[in-house]
Amino acid sequence: FFQFTFAAAAATIVSGGVAERCALSAYLIYSVCITGFIYPVVVHWVWDSEGFLSAFNTSGNALLGGCIDFAGSGVVHMTGGIAAAVGAFVLGPRIGRFDANGNPVAMPGHSTVLTVLGAFILWVGWY
Repeated sequence: FFQFTFAAAAATIVSGGVAERCALSAYLIYSVCITGFIYPVVVHWVWDSEGFLSAFNTSGNALLGGCIDFAGSGVVHMTGGIAAAVGAFVLGPRIGRFDANGNPVAMPGHSTVLTVLGAFILWVGWY
């Protein structure tokens, strides 16, 4: 369960990067790919004592001395961030964000009430 929540967190990071640019079916497909294939491989590279990115590599073959991942945050955010950057690059800008000349279009303001409510829910849920 613990590892699954880390894998799911990596997938949700991608959802923020491709927000409003992909269909639900695409979201489900890349979530399965990230949590089932990509994340476990990256975890093995960093957390296993034989992984080539592990600072604790017992064979001495760690790439650039390896890395120490504190509490798993590096693997989660690196995997999700790189996948989000690739997804955003492939999908391109949001529809309606730029006009025909390539100039940015003013985006309407967001609800301050909902923003504060969301922050409060996260704060209460976190602690």
